[in-house]
Amino acid sequence: MKNDPSEDQNNTGLGVISSVLLFLVGYEVVLLIVSFVTNITIRSEVWQLTAWGFISSVGLIALSKLLMRSEKAPSTKLDFAVSRSSWARFSIGLLVGMLCFGVHLAIVGYFAGPIRFEFVPGIGVTAVLIYFTRFLSTSCMEELGFRGYALRRLTGKMGVWPAVLLTALIFGLSHLLYGYELRSIALGVIPGGILWGMSAIATRGLAVPIGLHAAWNFSNWTAGGRHETGLLRMIVEADVPEQAQAFGTGSYLAISAALTLAFWFIHRRNVQRAALLSSSLPDPVN
Repeated sequence: MKNDPSEDQNNTGLGVISSVLLFLVGYEVVLLIVSFVTNITIRSEVWQLTAWGFISSVGLIALSKLLMRSEKAPSTKLDFAVSRSSWARFSIGLLVGMLCFGVHLAIVGYFAGPIRFEFVPGIGVTAVLIYFTRFLSTSCMEELGFRGYALRRLTGKMGVWPAVLLTALIFGLSHLLYGYELRSIALGVIPGGILWGMSAIATRGLAVPIGLHAAWNFSNWTAGGRHETGLLRMIVEADVPEQAQAFGTGSYLAISAALTLAFWFIHRRNVQRAALLSSSLPDPVN
């Protein structure tokens, strides 16, 4: 049987690059428009960011479906339906992310301590729930933008590692628009993008990377590691802040690398199992 010419044309390098570029341009347009509207209609920063994330996510799902409808590449098809298994995978990602952040704090505290925490007055259960929703919303938005359509489309043409690395690099550079420094992008955003990308490949969906992403950002806020006032205040001895920062960066990179490799091995196991299953099936009768 001959291949469909339209499918061949759609899978050329130019077709892949142009479609991914179109999606990424659309991603930025959606984010800018929604950000503008929510900024002028919502005064509270945390609620503005929450609305920005969720409304943009809806727009990105619509954009992804629009582009997928015009293509003939089955491997790039994405299912955005939320099922029980989606919630289970999201919960696993959330749990793993929080546990890893706890390990991260333990490493920093052991090697660069003493570090202690104090509860911030006025931050109660309601604020915790609000900020969790805020980080969940922006995690959904960014995972749909970089580990959804773009990653699947590039993986079908380039392979797993090149696609994961390229989307992580673009993800990192996009944070220049938010005022991030290059050092923070290189040592923080890009390694996180690689981890979340590989988790999306290994689990064949976005529930786990959304859980991981939201868990790390929310845990960092809880521990007082973000510019927003968190649930806790981190107290570091006056003579060791630089040492704590260095160990913190090293711990983050080590944990991200270990999790990335773990998801890579899961992906390889899935590929091998699929190959064994395929080889064990009887040949179709002509």
